[in-house]
Amino acid sequence: MFRNVLLPICLVLVLFTLISCKGGERSADTIYSKDFSLLSLSDNKKVSLNTFKGKPLVINFWASWCSPCREEMPVFEKVWRQYRAKGVLFIGINVLDDKKDAKEFLETLNISYPNLQDPSGEMLNSFGVTALPVTLFVDKEGKVIRKNYGAFIDRRGEESFISYIEEIL
Repeated sequence: MFRNVLLPICLVLVLFTLISCKGGERSADTIYSKDFSLLSLSDNKKVSLNTFKGKPLVINFWASWCSPCREEMPVFEKVWRQYRAKGVLFIGINVLDDKKDAKEFLETLNISYPNLQDPSGEMLNSFGVTALPVTLFVDKEGKVIRKNYGAFIDRRGEESFISYIEEIL
């Protein structure tokens, strides 16, 4: 008899837990509710995430030791040059990396869009990023429309990247 009562109670608890987890995700409905300030890799100035409010935004988490990151960065640079006139902002966030290595990485690849440093991985963890590279596509309201794990490589990768940017315009 105890067993007959225990099973439905366990099922209700599991269901309640799943529902409450989904509700927790909705509470932070924009990226701006997680206001972070990180240092720029180019000039060592603090940059707040809230600086980018009201603009479509591409955020790419990367590291100099990440091979797929190295492969996709030239695609990002090329597409950024095409879309910046349309108001799309790109931000690279270097994570869990040495600042000198990160700067050399950017210089070697001639990356000119803004890049920030998250040496502790605090922002990485805040956005639930579990692997590199990952790219977030954020609309003007600050809602993450897409979260893409993996690199955008070759012509097909570039086409996908551009289609995701079109979604946030």
